[in-house]
Amino acid sequence: MANSSANTFHMHTLPNGLQILGQSMPDMESVATAFYVRTGSRDEHSPDIYGISHFLEHMVFKGTNTRTADDITLAFNRMGAEFNAYTSFEETVFHARTLSEEAPAAIELLADMMRPTLQEDDFIREREVILSEISRGEDNPSQVASRRFFQTYFSGTSLDHDVIGTTESIRAMQVEQMRAYHRQRYSPNNLILSVAGKIDWDKTVAQAEQICGGWSSGEFGRTAAPFVTEPSLKHIAKDLKQQYIIFGYPFPSEQSADYYSASLGADILGDGSGSRMFWNITHQGLAEAAVTQFYPFDGLGMMLAFLVTPPENAQRILDLTYHEIDSIEQDGIHEEELQRAKAKFIGQIALEEESTMRRMLNLPHSWLIDGRLKTIDEEISDVEAVTVDSINTVFKKWPSVGRTVLVTIGPNNNLTLR
Repeated sequence: MANSSANTFHMHTLPNGLQILGQSMPDMESVATAFYVRTGSRDEHSPDIYGISHFLEHMVFKGTNTRTADDITLAFNRMGAEFNAYTSFEETVFHARTLSEEAPAAIELLADMMRPTLQEDDFIREREVILSEISRGEDNPSQVASRRFFQTYFSGTSLDHDVIGTTESIRAMQVEQMRAYHRQRYSPNNLILSVAGKIDWDKTVAQAEQICGGWSSGEFGRTAAPFVTEPSLKHIAKDLKQQYIIFGYPFPSEQSADYYSASLGADILGDGSGSRMFWNITHQGLAEAAVTQFYPFDGLGMMLAFLVTPPENAQRILDLTYHEIDSIEQDGIHEEELQRAKAKFIGQIALEEESTMRRMLNLPHSWLIDGRLKTIDEEISDVEAVTVDSINTVFKKWPSVGRTVLVTIGPNNNLTLR
């Protein structure tokens, strides 16, 4: 248990491995609750189950032994909850925010949903929804470029497919495969119950023990295998008015001591406002989009650049982006731009302290990455500790030349990979 300036952190683990994390925020009137499942598309190791994590996220809302799909929606509505779910490469999260007096009802409902019935008729109907979603994505050039990029960059690993899966995998998938995946990955020792807001911690733990204590343990975590990037360029010919370009190269992992230096460095290079690429490319009207983003994963990371520009300008914009990266790698950043990046980063952290939802979602990430629950002051201190030298060291330690994968979609097939 650790103290923040006005709030208190809590942690408790049930005998079956379910971790319960909490932050008491007594000045708030709401409570945000989530079941954080440590599973995502990265845990789909066979092509015949690509997309099963996202598909299962949909199915969790289709009913349990005590509730139908309509019952679930009505129950959330009766408690006035904001509720939703999402699936990413490494996690699936089911969350709700309610007034504090409704928090026990939200916990009970979300816990019930973690044990869905996964009926075959629901599975067949929802499969068509997923297939339609995949089809719509194929009409979106930026989504196509993103999917092809990850397929190329992470070829041969379980990160090489899109979270939503493929038409082939979803069409061929059987409900028994989903039931088996659920038994493996939704085990209590692979789940975190996270709560933040005006909570009664002792009652929360007692309720979780009563509802979830009988769940059987199963598969836990993942093996983050080593990965080596092979530089490549892939062009997808398509008659478009814009050229879409995505390229990336290795960068620190989410566990790295360089995490905050990498995050701030990516913002200085290509944040959507105030970055070098903003002032020198998009602010000049040279491209519709020119941004970079740090993608930290379990055991590995990536710097990713996303460019959208008229096809005739594509190589010029790509060269300008290369130039900005080279400038930082060779000459480094400056104190003034670091201070601006820190101010923005710290401002976002401070604003998150006012949101029970953001604090609740941050608890599992802090626990899994740092092995402890970090206060806002501790996180700000980590950001403040970043120096010009530490960012410059990251860019020199993780160079882009000879390690870049580039995927482009559009009519211009003459782009170059350095």
